[in-house]
Amino acid sequence: MTPRVFASRILLFLALALGGAGLDLATKSIVFQAVGEPGSPPRSVVGEVLELRTSYNKGALWGFGRSVPHSSLIFAGLSVVAGAAIVGWLFVGGAAASLPLTVALGLIMAGAIGNCHDRLVFGHVRDFVHFHVDSVGFNWAIFNVADVMLVCGACTLVLFALRPDPVPTPEPGPEAGEAADLDDAAPAPHARDAESARASS
Repeated sequence: MTPRVFASRILLFLALALGGAGLDLATKSIVFQAVGEPGSPPRSVVGEVLELRTSYNKGALWGFGRSVPHSSLIFAGLSVVAGAAIVGWLFVGGAAASLPLTVALGLIMAGAIGNCHDRLVFGHVRDFVHFHVDSVGFNWAIFNVADVMLVCGACTLVLFALRPDPVPTPEPGPEAGEAADLDDAAPAPHARDAESARASS
């Protein structure tokens, strides 16, 4: 990877990580100011399917592990470890040579920063997007923009891992090159006939 490509990957990663985290924190602040604290009436976005409903989550994605004691600090620590591992993998391990990996890990870092900020500052993560279809009993866990970026980054990693390996193009071997040289060196049939006619005359 050339220094120019390396620098462009750093800029792309920082833009995704910091820009995504900033977007997550901004949307949380705006929605919580507009809707109110958890328990306030939700605001409909798309009929009775998508709404803004504020909630506090002390666990991980979709509330996983929220009943664990000191879960916010535990998950915040895991986020810091994951962030260090991402930076090491990209810029020390050389994964930044791949554009899809840089994008995927930038999105994951953005989500990790956004939710880690909430855990360290508030002791919980602020969620506000609620998707549900009451007619069929479907009720998705309340989430936020950071969760969306985490899922998108993880899905990109899975797709990258499942991509088919490129088929190498076979190069001509030395035998083919030698045969071509012999063909070039051998005289054409009509040239041999002309030489034989001159010799007989």
